[in-house]
Amino acid sequence: MKNITVKIGERVVPLYFGMDEFVQIEEEIGFLGDVKELILRGKKRVRNLIGCIRVMGNAGLALAGEKADLTDEWLRKHMDPYKLMSYQAAVIACLTRDGESEAATEKSENEERDLVLEEINAKKDPVNSHTGA
Repeated sequence: MKNITVKIGERVVPLYFGMDEFVQIEEEIGFLGDVKELILRGKKRVRNLIGCIRVMGNAGLALAGEKADLTDEWLRKHMDPYKLMSYQAAVIACLTRDGESEAATEKSENEERDLVLEEINAKKDPVNSHTGA
């Protein structure tokens, strides 16, 4: 398991994303497939980001044997607004690290597919990039 951490104030917070965190994030923030968009854009992006860090940070702290005491209020007080992009990147990396292929599988399972068209496209010869044909 690759460790992803964020430094908030003087505290290094390990992030962990498991099934309990999946449920909590979907209940509090939104559908996991939309979380990336919810923490990158929109009026509530910072609140959503703080919520993700609280959920995954408390899980990471608990797994590390530390006190899982992060609150939204503490995070707002100690997070550096100039590090917003690095916080976003850490959360996205944690969410997509092991779950990206599962998210794609879940999405494809919920969408209608044209299996005949997929088979035709799979059988097409690759285009020769040198000649363009």
